[in-house]
Amino acid sequence: MKKIVEFLKLLFEKEQEAIFLEYQKDKIEEYNIFIEEQINIHFENSYEKSLGRAIPFNLIGKIHNPASDRFYKSKENASYPTQRNLYKITHYQNGTYGDLWACFVSVDNPGTGQTKILHSCFIVTLIDEDLKIVAQFNPDRDTGKWAFVGGDRELKMYKLGKLLSIERYLEPVNDDWGKEQYNKDI
Repeated sequence: MKKIVEFLKLLFEKEQEAIFLEYQKDKIEEYNIFIEEQINIHFENSYEKSLGRAIPFNLIGKIHNPASDRFYKSKENASYPTQRNLYKITHYQNGTYGDLWACFVSVDNPGTGQTKILHSCFIVTLIDEDLKIVAQFNPDRDTGKWAFVGGDRELKMYKLGKLLSIERYLEPVNDDWGKEQYNKDI
């Protein structure tokens, strides 16, 4: 799983850089190019690429129109974004993809406070010898279940394949549902 951790670390470092660019109104074009060349390459489905706010995957998306001046003013003295927390990775053998990893992570730019909430599960696999995100699930707190957000609709969160192994890295804090998911063998 070391290669998966390294893949996520690299991707989340790029995400931090993109968030920082997003804070600067005069860097919108640089931000959009960065998203296309440095982040979207890590997604399999070209239609639903991105780590994005307005697009199916919950990473960073392209900006087509600048945000309000109030947004940029609020970010003038913002510190550099913090990296997502990685809670656990579950390795599966999947009938379609072969090796598949469910990667449980926090929201982007989670800050340094005491609360560490489980926000997303990125499904990663090898495509043509490159690691790619092929689906994303987010919690539906009303139902207490994972909800499909984007990617391969054929993947089902509770039917990802034969469980091979689990590595836990960081337990969610102040998040009962997240702790429950962290401790489950999923």
